[in-house]
Amino acid sequence: MEMVDLYAYVEDPPSEAVARRLVAHVNQTSTVRFTFKDGFPSIEHGFGNIRKKVPALIKMAKKGQSSLVITDLDTTPCPPDLLREWAGLPKPRPLALPKRLIFRVAIREIESWIMADRDAFARFMGIPKANFAPLPEQLSDPKQHLLNVLRSKGRKKWHKEMLPKGPLAAIGPRYNEKLCEFVVDEWEPGRAKNVAPSLERAIRAFSTFR
Repeated sequence: MEMVDLYAYVEDPPSEAVARRLVAHVNQTSTVRFTFKDGFPSIEHGFGNIRKKVPALIKMAKKGQSSLVITDLDTTPCPPDLLREWAGLPKPRPLALPKRLIFRVAIREIESWIMADRDAFARFMGIPKANFAPLPEQLSDPKQHLLNVLRSKGRKKWHKEMLPKGPLAAIGPRYNEKLCEFVVDEWEPGRAKNVAPSLERAIRAFSTFR
């Protein structure tokens, strides 16, 4: 079995937890065994630092070094536009990244992939699943959807602690902690991919890795 050590770059702690769980899921059936290099995945605290690394990661991949990137689409119209922009490719040029750079884009945020395991997520949150969107990738702002559910339906102390405190905060002090706890303990990519096409494509990207 081929062993592949990955450099990996993600935006935030929930994305790191997803990256680890995703690789563990893929390794259950893959003919290639993926592991992370020491110190990776690297949490880059937003997309800016990841974007700066992409040209170097492309060069590394062409020389045989493998990397994984997971980032959010946010307000960019589509993943190919984001990839072309970050890779410095003009629009008419065909989009083709080296096989050893696994570059995956969550539509529109990593919360979409996490909430796509809807039954398990609702149980973990202790909030009826009817409150969570059945197709989270169709949300314009998945994080805000989750925060709105917590504001209206959250009754636990830690629900309130996931909410932002003050006008400058985007998330609460326990937001990342609780999402990571769910991903590590209960999230199942094999279920989530059924309603999250960009997650399904991410899983498939590993299966075609060469």
